Amino acid sequence: MIEEEKVKWTSKKKYTCKRNKGEHEYLDPVILFKPVVRYIYKTDSGILDSSKLCPEYKYLGTDISVAFVTLCKHCGHRATSFIIKDLK
Repeated sequence: MIEEEKVKWTSKKKYTCKRNKGEHEYLDPVILFKPVVRYIYKTDSGILDSSKLCPEYKYLGTDISVAFVTLCKHCGHRATSFIIKDLK
Protein backbone atom coordinates (compact mmCIF):
# COMPACT_ATOMS: atom_id res chain seq x y z
CA MET A 1 0.00 0.00 0.00
CA ILE A 2 1.40 3.40 -1.04
CA GLU A 3 1.01 6.27 1.41
CA GLU A 4 0.49 9.74 -0.05
CA GLU A 5 2.72 12.56 1.01
CA LYS A 6 1.23 15.09 3.36
CA VAL A 7 1.55 18.60 1.90
CA LYS A 8 1.24 21.68 4.05
CA TRP A 9 -0.50 24.36 2.02
CA THR A 10 0.83 27.86 2.39
CA SER A 11 -1.58 30.62 3.28
CA LYS A 12 -3.21 32.52 0.41
CA LYS A 13 -2.61 35.77 2.26
CA LYS A 14 0.96 36.97 2.47
CA TYR A 15 0.82 38.30 6.04
CA THR A 16 -1.76 36.52 8.18
CA CYS A 17 -2.72 37.61 11.69
CA LYS A 18 -1.92 34.81 14.12
CA ARG A 19 -4.08 36.14 16.96
CA ASN A 20 -7.22 36.94 14.94
CA LYS A 21 -7.59 33.71 12.92
CA GLY A 22 -5.87 35.02 9.79
CA GLU A 23 -7.64 38.36 9.37
CA HIS A 24 -6.04 41.68 10.28
CA GLU A 25 -8.35 44.17 11.96
CA TYR A 26 -6.87 47.60 11.40
CA LEU A 27 -7.29 50.65 13.60
CA ASP A 28 -7.93 54.16 12.28
CA PRO A 29 -5.18 55.45 9.94
CA VAL A 30 -2.62 57.88 11.30
CA ILE A 31 -1.00 60.48 9.03
CA LEU A 32 2.69 59.63 8.72
CA PHE A 33 3.71 62.72 6.72
CA LYS A 34 1.68 65.90 6.57
CA PRO A 35 0.03 66.58 3.18
CA VAL A 36 2.30 68.10 0.55
CA VAL A 37 0.78 70.41 -2.08
CA ARG A 38 2.86 71.34 -5.15
CA TYR A 39 1.72 73.84 -7.78
CA ILE A 40 3.04 73.52 -11.35
CA TYR A 41 3.36 76.60 -13.55
CA LYS A 42 4.68 77.34 -17.03
CA THR A 43 7.20 80.18 -17.15
CA ASP A 44 9.19 81.78 -19.98
CA SER A 45 12.26 79.70 -19.10
CA GLY A 46 10.50 76.35 -18.42
CA ILE A 47 8.40 74.68 -15.74
CA LEU A 48 8.14 75.99 -12.16
CA ASP A 49 7.30 73.53 -9.37
CA SER A 50 6.44 75.52 -6.23
CA SER A 51 4.70 75.11 -2.89
CA LYS A 52 3.33 78.66 -3.10
CA LEU A 53 0.72 80.24 -5.37
CA CYS A 54 2.22 82.31 -8.19
CA PRO A 55 -0.60 84.02 -10.11
CA GLU A 56 1.82 85.79 -12.47
CA TYR A 57 2.58 82.46 -14.27
CA LYS A 58 0.32 80.17 -16.29
CA TYR A 59 -1.17 77.44 -14.04
CA LEU A 60 -0.69 73.85 -15.28
CA GLY A 61 -1.76 71.67 -12.34
CA THR A 62 -1.44 70.63 -8.71
CA ASP A 63 0.08 67.53 -7.07
CA ILE A 64 -1.16 66.46 -3.63
CA SER A 65 0.44 63.62 -1.65
CA VAL A 66 -0.24 62.11 1.79
CA ALA A 67 1.16 59.04 3.63
CA PHE A 68 -0.88 57.01 6.15
CA VAL A 69 0.01 54.19 8.55
CA THR A 70 -2.53 51.72 9.92
CA LEU A 71 -1.83 49.09 12.60
CA CYS A 72 -3.55 45.77 13.29
CA LYS A 73 -5.02 45.94 16.78
CA HIS A 74 -4.23 42.25 17.46
CA CYS A 75 -0.69 41.71 16.21
CA GLY A 76 0.64 45.20 15.43
CA HIS A 77 1.17 44.56 11.70
CA ARG A 78 1.83 47.87 9.95
CA ALA A 79 0.33 48.80 6.58
CA THR A 80 1.58 51.97 4.89
CA SER A 81 -0.54 53.73 2.27
CA PHE A 82 0.48 56.54 -0.06
CA ILE A 83 -2.12 58.71 -1.79
CA ILE A 84 -0.90 60.84 -4.67
CA LYS A 85 -3.34 62.86 -6.76
CA ASP A 86 -2.50 64.92 -9.84
CA LEU A 87 -5.09 67.65 -10.44
CA LYS A 88 -5.15 69.35 -13.82
